[in-house]
Amino acid sequence: MDSPGASTDAAGARGWSVQLRFEEDEARTRVLVTLTVGSRTLPAHGIARRNPLDPNLPRVGEDLAVSRALSQLAHELLSDAVASLESTTHSPAGIRGA
Repeated sequence: MDSPGASTDAAGARGWSVQLRFEEDEARTRVLVTLTVGSRTLPAHGIARRNPLDPNLPRVGEDLAVSRALSQLAHELLSDAVASLESTTHSPAGIRGA
C-alpha cells in the first residue's frame, strides 16, 4: 500500500489512523475496523459469537472480534504490498506469508 498521503506530525513522522466501531448484543460482537492512510481507506470486519454456556464477558467478545478483523486487515495489507511490488518489478515478490 502506498502511503504518500499519510498524515504527518510536526516532526515529520507519518501516521495511519485506525477506527473501530462495535455492535454488540447478548450473543455476538461485531466490529468494523477502518484503516485510513491519506485518502485511502481499508475496511475489515470481525465477529465473535458467545457460546450460550459461556458467561457474558463483553471484553472477551470485543477482543476476539477485533483480533479477527485485524487479521483480515493484515492479510489485505500483505496482498497489496505483494501486488505493488510485483507490478513494479514485473517479477514474483519473495515475501513470505503472502
